[in-house]
Amino acid sequence: MGNVYSLVEEFYEENAAAGQIVPQDAVEAYLRRNAWHGADDDELKRIWSIIRLLVTYVDQLDLYSLGSLTVYDYQEIIYRYANDQADFMLAEADINKFFSAAEKFYEYLQRTGKTEDYRQGLTAAKDSLYEGGYFFLPDRRDGDEFYSSLEHMEEVPPETMQRLNKMLDELLHRIDDYYKKPAFRRDMDRAIMMYAGPDYDGQEAPSEEERRGFWFGFWDFFLFDYHLIVSDASPLRYYYEQEREKLSTSEQDILRDLLRSRFTVFSIEAVGEDFVSCRNFFTGENFELPVPELALGNYNHCILYGHIHSHGVMLLNYITTLTASPKLQKRMRDVILRQFELFKVQKPQAEIADFFARHGGVVRHTLQILAGYAQLNVLKSRHAIQALPDNPETADLFAADIDMLRRVARHVGFSNFETALLVKFFMDYVTLAAVEKTDDIMMTALLLKFAQINGVDLSAQTEIYELLGIDSGSVQDCMKKIQETLDCDIFDPRYLTEEAFIKSLYY
Repeated sequence: MGNVYSLVEEFYEENAAAGQIVPQDAVEAYLRRNAWHGADDDELKRIWSIIRLLVTYVDQLDLYSLGSLTVYDYQEIIYRYANDQADFMLAEADINKFFSAAEKFYEYLQRTGKTEDYRQGLTAAKDSLYEGGYFFLPDRRDGDEFYSSLEHMEEVPPETMQRLNKMLDELLHRIDDYYKKPAFRRDMDRAIMMYAGPDYDGQEAPSEEERRGFWFGFWDFFLFDYHLIVSDASPLRYYYEQEREKLSTSEQDILRDLLRSRFTVFSIEAVGEDFVSCRNFFTGENFELPVPELALGNYNHCILYGHIHSHGVMLLNYITTLTASPKLQKRMRDVILRQFELFKVQKPQAEIADFFARHGGVVRHTLQILAGYAQLNVLKSRHAIQALPDNPETADLFAADIDMLRRVARHVGFSNFETALLVKFFMDYVTLAAVEKTDDIMMTALLLKFAQINGVDLSAQTEIYELLGIDSGSVQDCMKKIQETLDCDIFDPRYLTEEAFIKSLYY
């Protein structure tokens, strides 16, 4: 076998179309650059094997450009590379090395002015291999697998679109049935209250159109933005993880695409024949969407929100349109950014996407209220509240109390997220008050005070004291001490739950 440059020469002589994808001189220059930086011939051949596979795959699929490669293409390329290279394992470390080598080559091509940036598809492919923070490589697909084959169609035939819509509709109906089981009754009731708001009285909308709109919007919120009480996962992710083995490859791919969707608020910059140019309301990112099937009117005076993603087969989910003048749009943005700052009291390093992922319901209500009334109650910090740092030593000292508190919280019906905030509330108090030993009065007072600052006052319910055999006056006194020690008031941002954040908008 000759050196790497002879292998490159031979490849381009045998593959005339390869030069249109990546010029031979660009590949050779990149390999020489690596050689100058100390890469030996074996390393150069490894780099070339990756470039050759990428170019070959693009050529075989008649894609003409590395920028056309999709998530599914990269997953297939990884399987092909594993077949070609005996020392390459389908494991996280080896696959990340593959991506790193490809990314460096793409960076070089862009830096030398020979191409546009190809890294977007590569980044999406890397992200697709992590589910809930854990590495997961999907099974290899058949060449004629339906859903992933749609990505390279310039125009999807009506019968193919009909098949896709039927598949999606059947999948969503199965998910609907799954969450109507008795095990999820508390979650469904809680989600409806969070979606509809604290004034919801359970009455159906008077017209069929309004009822359909309500339930379309609710399921969009529930599947993507709601967090299940026990697991804290979104219902869509929980269903995918629990039922994955029962799903076809196409159904798994559909759910993975949907799980890559992000709650987005955006405005429309321009309307074309086939696409609308949009701008993310908070990041300024520009993107294109298919023309929505709704009457936009004056698009300069409207904003839209919903779950969208820019990779994979485009599945445009339920999108809500609100009328808002440019001045009102600015106020909407300012109000939500103020709420984001409140959220950062709990998560100082959070980005706006983290706020949307945790409090999509708050953002929805905020936009709806402002669109309807142009005013809103926004929580104000009485002073610069800072969350206390976690103290592992204190956590160890009160481990038994924390465990008991978690058990009581689950019994009361607190969600996973609420329980974590309750434990933080407990830790902050015992730290500031220099508590050495807890008792039933203190634990009860902490539980009731936490509920109270989140808009639920349980302290007047005498059955709680009777059940625990505790004097209500002693508990009330302890609650006052907790309030003074932590300087906490209703809707304190340090301990604000998802439901309470929504409730505060109507307070």
